[in-house]
Amino acid sequence: MRFNAKQFIHDCGGVRVVAEALGKHRTAPYRMMKTRHMTTWQLEVLKHQNPDLDLNQYFEDTNDNREIKVGSV
Repeated sequence: MRFNAKQFIHDCGGVRVVAEALGKHRTAPYRMMKTRHMTTWQLEVLKHQNPDLDLNQYFEDTNDNREIKVGSV
C-alpha cells in the first residue's frame, strides 16, 4: 500500500497552498511528493482545511505481496 501524496497535495489546492498552510517553504510539498511521507501534524492541518477529503482514497494498493508481521520479535 502506498500513500499518493502528489494527488493529496493537488486536491488540497496545490504546492503553494499546502506550503502556506503548513508554514513551510514551497519546496516542502515537492519533498512530500517524492518521499510519500507526511507527518501526522501535516495531515491534521491539511485535513482541517479540507474536511471533505477522504484520506483513505489516497492510499493505493500496490499488490506487492509483502507480508506484514505485527507484534513479531
